Amino acid sequence: MSLIKRYSNHSLKELIIILESGDDYTPEAKDAVRTIIEFKDPSELELKEIAFEYWENKINDNIKSILLKNQKPISKILSKQEIKTIMITAFERYQEKLQLFEIDTKKYWFV
Repeated sequence: MSLIKRYSNHSLKELIIILESGDDYTPEAKDAVRTIIEFKDPSELELKEIAFEYWENKINDNIKSILLKNQKPISKILSKQEIKTIMITAFERYQEKLQLFEIDTKKYWFV
């Protein structure tokens, strides 16, 4: 079974996830996905919206490990600036979450 035939029934969202997922798929599979996406001919805006949603979820879910490993996500669809914007937003949310769980040591001191 050819890869194009295998992935041709996938939705546009699933195809973009395959394309954006780094080393999870072979280069041949990604080439097949690119061909199918070109054949489906989605608008640039539609591609960016789906990719933005994918990266926003992925970065928000893994922000701590991304920061610890100093990984910079690389997108095939979004620009570096768009990824940077997502990273900044996710980092700000992460900081807010840390502050929520911070213990106020001024309230709880013992003599």
